[in-house]
Amino acid sequence: MGSTQKNVMAALTAALLWATAFVAPAAVKPASELLLVTGRYSLFGLCGLYVLIRSRKQLKLMPLRRILFGLYIGFVGYFVFYICVSYSATAGSGFITAVVVGASPITIAVAGNFAEKRMSWSQLIAPVVLILAGINLLSVTDFVQGGGDGAGNSLLGIALALGAMLTWSYFVVRNAQSQRTWETRPDPTIWAALVAMGAGGASMVLLPYAIASTPEETFSPYPLFKIVTWCVFLGVIGSWWGTYIWVKAAQGIPVPLVGPLLATETIFGAILSLPVEQRTPTWTEIAGALCILAGISVYMVFDVRNVRSKEALSAPDASDAEAVPAATRASR
Repeated sequence: MGSTQKNVMAALTAALLWATAFVAPAAVKPASELLLVTGRYSLFGLCGLYVLIRSRKQLKLMPLRRILFGLYIGFVGYFVFYICVSYSATAGSGFITAVVVGASPITIAVAGNFAEKRMSWSQLIAPVVLILAGINLLSVTDFVQGGGDGAGNSLLGIALALGAMLTWSYFVVRNAQSQRTWETRPDPTIWAALVAMGAGGASMVLLPYAIASTPEETFSPYPLFKIVTWCVFLGVIGSWWGTYIWVKAAQGIPVPLVGPLLATETIFGAILSLPVEQRTPTWTEIAGALCILAGISVYMVFDVRNVRSKEALSAPDASDAEAVPAATRASR
């Protein structure tokens, strides 16, 4: 197998690891969503703390404002993001949550265009319309089935999923924009560790409250083993190890493949959630998911065309433009 194929397989493995985050909230019931989030990111933060301790000499050379910014976007882009994902998956559906959050490339493109125009606004119309149509189809699922309270829960789940999508988009745009404007870019490992500490710090503070607010039956042997296993898997394997796999794999992946490979997280998340929820998707859910995937696909076609056009005009500019898609996901 060639090096490119190996890198693609590694990237798919990372996307699969990240996708498990969408099924975990339903899998750990009756544990609270907050316990899953704080447990996961406490372990993630400890991984980051270990790296920072080993790299403390390099950390001292970094300006304080950059350290604080790394902690801040780690808190917003990871802790707040997964709070929204966890409550969305349990209030509505892991399937719907994965599909809605998977539309983040479009919101990233729109927000990025306001900050630094990189794509024609006319090219974004079709993807945005398809995404909105898909979200509308997903939101009417329970109404079509005649649900009462279930419809309200579904709408709450979609609202939280939209919050997660917007939070992640904010993280990606601010992270990429800030580092492009800095004279010297921070070491990727140290930067990932700061982000991990930003998420982990908040989690460690709230962990005692999360434990106190968790139902007593969670602390029986089997439920406790299940929640600990999921926290270790998501925090160490999913977040930290998944990040390492993706960063290594992305170095040998052609730029046009980066977007489609990132989009597979959405597909994996939607597929994995259905067995956990012990159901099949409704026709309106399928139609909504297809609309969102179509919107992402249309956006990727325009994105590839723009990258190739920039390559033809100027090789240095193209390489700079290409660096953004591969860096849009630091870890989950």
